[in-house]
Amino acid sequence: MSDTSPYPALFRVAAATELREGPGPDNRVLRALPVDQVVALVGQPGQPWLEVEAPNGTRGFAPAGLLRRQVAGGKPPSQVAEMFPWRNVERANRDPKMLHPAFRNRALRTVARLNAEGIPFGIYEGMRGPWRQNHLFQSGRSRPGRILTPVQAWESLHQFGLAADFVLVLDGRWSWDDDEGHSHMWDRLEVVGADEGLVSRPGERPHLQLADVGLDDLRAGKLPPNTDPRWTAAFTWMVESWDGKPAAPKLK
Repeated sequence: MSDTSPYPALFRVAAATELREGPGPDNRVLRALPVDQVVALVGQPGQPWLEVEAPNGTRGFAPAGLLRRQVAGGKPPSQVAEMFPWRNVERANRDPKMLHPAFRNRALRTVARLNAEGIPFGIYEGMRGPWRQNHLFQSGRSRPGRILTPVQAWESLHQFGLAADFVLVLDGRWSWDDDEGHSHMWDRLEVVGADEGLVSRPGERPHLQLADVGLDDLRAGKLPPNTDPRWTAAFTWMVESWDGKPAAPKLK
């Protein structure tokens, strides 16, 4: 990704250090920087001490040798979770502009058709970052809770913006209610979705994804054509800033 990207220039703290008032170990300590803390570059790169901003808005200097570059860009971390909520593992991204156009238009038509029938579905979660995908996968496994998903990062079409979870909005609140009074609504979701070229996954009723796309092809970099700048920048940023497991897909 080029340095003209609107995405943040993020660094991850590789070894615990401090954020200091000036560039050097003799300057006053502003706050601790623990391992894996993410900070954003606000000064010039290539210096022994980099001027960075911590998530709480504190600006200072940290030794460049203890920071690992994540991705190019420009906005402070206080805006990262707001603009790109997939970095916040607790927050669902509902912005349809982040979906791949091949899926987005079909998803929005599905919602519009259902709403016209008086069935109040909305997109509860669309493009999902690999950080959140692994967080959800850990539920019921490495952390307490029920099983939420059978797949890890980059094994879901959510990471490619080619899937979304559709949930009812009842009395102004998201509802997964599928009792006798609402079961027909969920049946219609699958029927209308299928008519728009979207398919469901067994055991994941709110989930619809683009039909006729293979995960192996996607991970090899063979993505649907006709992307747009918003999706391309978002997807590229996620791939380049991911250093977890499983590995990110290839970029063409």
